[in-house]
Amino acid sequence: MLGRIFQAFTYREFRLMWLGACTSSIGTWLQKAAQSWLVYEISKSTFLLGLDQFLGEIPILLFSLFGGVASDRFDRRKILIGSQLGQMTSAFVLAALFFRFGHGVPVWSILALSFVNGFSQAFGGPAYQSILPMMVPKDAIQNAIAMNSLQFNVARVIGPVIAGFALANWGPTWCFSLNGLSFLAVIFA
Repeated sequence: MLGRIFQAFTYREFRLMWLGACTSSIGTWLQKAAQSWLVYEISKSTFLLGLDQFLGEIPILLFSLFGGVASDRFDRRKILIGSQLGQMTSAFVLAALFFRFGHGVPVWSILALSFVNGFSQAFGGPAYQSILPMMVPKDAIQNAIAMNSLQFNVARVIGPVIAGFALANWGPTWCFSLNGLSFLAVIFA
């Protein structure tokens, strides 16, 4: 069974994209954990903590349909790269803000960057999903989808673990910077 799932991994393009997406997803979960900690640490408000999560996810709900249409009509590769660049820029801006202001970072700026991340993901997700079938033959698509699901779940476990380690040893600036760097994996793939 596992051997069949890894069949899609024999295709070079898919393997590179999968490794890039896994790295990027780990970075995203790393930032989500560190950002949640930072919002609560700064504001001591459970409402703002929930609002931060909401603002990061609501654009995905509202704009993914438009992201899907864009992926059907325009170059999926460019949309995916644009999405990754948007998320990378957001991560580096957050790192720079925390580096400059420390715990004095205005919470509204973190909330705005959460929305930007969600908006970027609303276009990047459909583009990535539609590129997948172009990288593997028809008989390996189910395996590629299973591998994609695997990378997402692996990232959900590993990202917060790395965030805890990085927060404890280096601080939030490093978490956001590491996330920013993680997007380079998809951009180059």
